[in-house]
Amino acid sequence: MKNKNLEHLFLVLVFFLTTIDSLAQQLDARFDIAQFKTDSTEYLETYLSVAEKGVKFIKNEDDIFQAQLRITIQFLRDDQIITADKYNLLSPEIKDTNSLNFVFVDQQRYCLKKGTYKLKLNIVDINNPISKINHEQEIQIDDLTTGFSDIELVDQFTQTTEKNIFSKNGYDLVPFISNLYNSKNKKLNCYFEYYNNTAKEMLIQCSILFQENRKLANNLIKSKKTNKVSFSSLNSFSIEDLPSGTYILRVEARNTDNELIHFKEREFYKLNKNIKIEQLDTEKTFVNAINNKDSLALYIKYTYPIQTPSESSFADNVLDYENLEMMQKFFLTFWKNRDPFNSEQSWLNYLEQVKIVNEKFKNGLIDGYLSDRGRVYLSYGSPNSRVEEVLPNQFQPFEVWHYYNIGNERNVRFIFSNRVMANEYRLVYSNKIGEVSDRDWLDRFEDNYYDRRENGEQSPFDYFNTPN
Repeated sequence: MKNKNLEHLFLVLVFFLTTIDSLAQQLDARFDIAQFKTDSTEYLETYLSVAEKGVKFIKNEDDIFQAQLRITIQFLRDDQIITADKYNLLSPEIKDTNSLNFVFVDQQRYCLKKGTYKLKLNIVDINNPISKINHEQEIQIDDLTTGFSDIELVDQFTQTTEKNIFSKNGYDLVPFISNLYNSKNKKLNCYFEYYNNTAKEMLIQCSILFQENRKLANNLIKSKKTNKVSFSSLNSFSIEDLPSGTYILRVEARNTDNELIHFKEREFYKLNKNIKIEQLDTEKTFVNAINNKDSLALYIKYTYPIQTPSESSFADNVLDYENLEMMQKFFLTFWKNRDPFNSEQSWLNYLEQVKIVNEKFKNGLIDGYLSDRGRVYLSYGSPNSRVEEVLPNQFQPFEVWHYYNIGNERNVRFIFSNRVMANEYRLVYSNKIGEVSDRDWLDRFEDNYYDRRENGEQSPFDYFNTPN
């Protein structure tokens, strides 16, 4: 196992960074990837940031507070592990935990052959093992003989004085691991590479476009000619005056006849409380009638279970600013993205489902839509079958939900277990990609229960394996 002390090998950023899906006492992390190549092979960079507020600090042998994270990352093809990495990240040593305000950033590189992989990421707070994150996604490693690398968003950059994990082509690039820029973010920095198998001259352009009409935003464009086989570009744009909205960061290569040869794009969001939002007109729409900020804030919170990570981050900022116009436009955009022709009815249908889960799954601490069962219900609908064991003889109260299909996945199941108080069921195991698969819970379950079943009693996994 590698032991990597962030104080020495990784950069600790001492600034506030907008977080995604933040919950008290829970790990708050963001993850991104980008593909590049050397002269001989393609490689993937992984970017991870973790906020201090969700990490537990305890005193080490030197009687100084320190946090530790265990990171496990795997790349699989056909369920076979192709490469894997496991290491510890140590925070700086802190004397006073009352004034923490930093985010630590980890970057890794992995050489992978062309093809499709499943990436699995597991993050565990070593000082608080129940606080963990499991993440899965499919990735595609492309042949980069010609064309663009991915576009890396950069928070800070300096010229390299001593080569390190952040170094590329003479610069140390600290990644910006988000696609949301708020009013505090005055600049957008980006890095990309272009690979050309000829010595013909190319015009490389990098620009920022309005997502809605794909027109150039605020004349933000930079160009440079090159005939290099491998060309790297680091660009910085002032985005202080961009209105709130959705934008496209586009890079393209054109030949001497101005023909488009290659291009690459990535989307980002700008939230600017100082500039009026121009792109979306809420008049004569259903959100115009929702003019009470408290009500609209609650409605935005209701969408938490079905928000994408970027929408969640955007929503947090909108709610912080407490600007009614921003809230209305976020809410309208949210529902137009899901149903451009009947946004209001989609919202009303969803609201009825929220009322159901708030009634069924609420407890003394949280509303039903914030519970694990409420989130799963709102995200995937009512299960095709639901087993409830409130007073099992040898097991904690549990539920098993079964779905015939969710998207392209078939025979999807969820196990919820109640350990603490009435109606507080936590999701502990699922075969749904990206959902919780708590191996620690499974190990404890097998050790404590599998050998103790009597008189035909059925366990959560009996129902999981053979749903009704």
